Amino acid sequence: MLKKTTYLSIFLFSLLSFGQKIKTIIEFKSEKDSLIKVRKTTFDNSGNLIKEVIFGEFDDILKTYRNINHLVEYKNGKRVFEYDCEEFVSKDTCIIRSFSNYKYDPKTGIETQTKYESDSLIRFIREIKMKKGIAISKTNSWEFFPVKFPDYENSTVLTDTTYFDKKNRIIKRISFSNQFKKPIIENYKYSKKGYTYQIMGSGNDKTINIVHSEIQKIIDENNLNFRYESYEKYKYKIEYY
Repeated sequence: MLKKTTYLSIFLFSLLSFGQKIKTIIEFKSEKDSLIKVRKTTFDNSGNLIKEVIFGEFDDILKTYRNINHLVEYKNGKRVFEYDCEEFVSKDTCIIRSFSNYKYDPKTGIETQTKYESDSLIRFIREIKMKKGIAISKTNSWEFFPVKFPDYENSTVLTDTTYFDKKNRIIKRISFSNQFKKPIIENYKYSKKGYTYQIMGSGNDKTINIVHSEIQKIIDENNLNFRYESYEKYKYKIEYY
């Protein structure tokens, strides 16, 4: 079974070079001589993530498997709605844990995300504007004490400026907060094998070298809006349009 699935994954990888668009990626974890399905991600024809399922374990008390689902809806290429729900498989029920509405202003180019808890209290409001390889976001957050109506005077304010290269990869991010005196700076440097990530100003400054997995190389080549940090114990099956 393990050899058959691994072979199938490699075969499908080779087909992608001829221009097929990826529809789903199913992630398996190798345990002894079997494969356990742990995650399934689904993309639309434009490479946008539309659904992710993280497969959970069996709940002995409720007598059902419990999965975490993340779904995103688009209109004219822009996000309009997304939500996270916990699925109780045998009961055919998915309970919403959080959800977000998105609004896009074509005049200003600003996308506004309002994220809610399951009881409709507001967790945060985030505004994002893209311009010439730079994304600027401002977040008013009530993460620990969600509110019914926006209370901007008592919110945590986060401002991020993110810079991208010509391949639309993040090369630098500067983050400010009204809760801290200094900004947090993140730098990314890319190579053929992976990238180097450096963070400064967090009180735990560090530099990490990350090697791209084979699955991530394929995702990047197909311009999919997702990131996998894979290890050898994971195998993948790809389905395409």
